[in-house]
Amino acid sequence: MDKRQRWNDRYASSGLTWSAGPNTLFAEIAAEILPGRALDVATGEGRNALWLASQGWQVDAIDFSAVGIDKGRQIAAERLLELNWITADVNTHAFAASAYDLVAVLYLHTSAEERAGWLPALIHAVKPGGSWIYIGHDPLNIDQGIGGPQDPALLPGIDDIIPMLAEFELKRAEIYRRPVNSDPGHGASGDGIALDTLIWAVRR
Repeated sequence: MDKRQRWNDRYASSGLTWSAGPNTLFAEIAAEILPGRALDVATGEGRNALWLASQGWQVDAIDFSAVGIDKGRQIAAERLLELNWITADVNTHAFAASAYDLVAVLYLHTSAEERAGWLPALIHAVKPGGSWIYIGHDPLNIDQGIGGPQDPALLPGIDDIIPMLAEFELKRAEIYRRPVNSDPGHGASGDGIALDTLIWAVRR
């Protein structure tokens, strides 16, 4: 079974796989940014994209899971929110350069080979003056945290991403300690602390 089918099956097996609200850290940061055009990458069921739309952002939400996208679209209709839903693989989708005031990449964990394609493409999609927000499980989370992928090849750290942000001013770059019970969906079977890579940078 390929990755796309696994995620389709996962999203089809329950009401909501993640929480209904946005990632709390992401919402905290994005609340400081003037709304404009945003891209939410690997949106899943759209929890972060839906929150952005509710805050006045024009949102493109992309995921390769048609089931996840359909669930996000249904929630948007219930909340009377307008978003542009894109069912596509970030590894093959063509992202326009300098198109977004915010590009958000949360918990997109792929092979290093795939990451070498989508990561620079998404960084280049940020407009001058726009924000890049990356949140993902940190490599240290495998031994020191809870939940998340256990393959270090899937987990870029701060030092792997910052060299690609030469045209950006770093606002925050840290390992964030996230209480799993405060943000369900990305944790494990119990409560604990997850270690996340957090990077917020603004294009000069």
